[in-house]
Amino acid sequence: MSYTGIHSNEIHEGGGETIRNARLPEAYRSSTVRRVHIALIGIEKLIPRLADLGIFLRLLGRSATGQKLTTYTSLLTGPRRRGEDGLEEMHVVMVDNGRAKSLADPKMREMLYCIRCGACLNTCPVYRKIGGHAYGWVYRGPIGAPVTPEFVGIGQARELPFASSLCGACREVCPVKINIPDLLLHLRSEAREYAPKPSQSLLPERLMFRLWAWGMRHPSLYALGSRMARWGQILLARQGWIRKIPMFPASQWTKGRDFPALAPKAFRDRWKQLRSE
Repeated sequence: MSYTGIHSNEIHEGGGETIRNARLPEAYRSSTVRRVHIALIGIEKLIPRLADLGIFLRLLGRSATGQKLTTYTSLLTGPRRRGEDGLEEMHVVMVDNGRAKSLADPKMREMLYCIRCGACLNTCPVYRKIGGHAYGWVYRGPIGAPVTPEFVGIGQARELPFASSLCGACREVCPVKINIPDLLLHLRSEAREYAPKPSQSLLPERLMFRLWAWGMRHPSLYALGSRMARWGQILLARQGWIRKIPMFPASQWTKGRDFPALAPKAFRDRWKQLRSE
């Protein structure tokens, strides 16, 4: 038995061909050499006709990598027929996992338009800095910020709608024109209403931002702090990266990713040197 994920599905009656789908490349062999194949697909991936598949394939490749067509596309039309090799059985499992709930929501159903091309990930300034592991679940980047709270509940992923600068770059590059910033604003209001953060947990965050604002208003203190941080990282930095920081809140960052080390020389010092030359 083997399993694969499906990108698109077209279903029709009659003719002996029940399922046609285009899928990702993780398991070409598993869909051919095993006796039984199970294909998993989200319910939003159904397309009206096989003739429409070409539109979605062109849209996917050009939006993701600039290719005319992805290099890992295959079509499966069900189990083998008499006289053929291949699968003896093929089963398609349609996954809901919160999608029906989102479909019923006039505001959030827009996120189901996503074709998983990754264009929003390529352009998002937040995702490019923090990486995919920070999103904590399957879906990451700008589209993961509204999708994950919908699927697992706003109480378990209330931070994700706030992990955005709302610059709108994702909306500009999205081939199906999902208004992600608008969805994130909607989820922020839901997070405050249905999953408010305990007031005591906000105190360290507010204190940290007040200290940061105070330091930014005093250039001399900012310069002193950057020098102290540069000296302090000598014991932690290796090859330009800090693998682990023992102190909170920076320790939360290094739980899932490395922290870039500070430059050996501050920009202020480099600027003074350039001006003196």
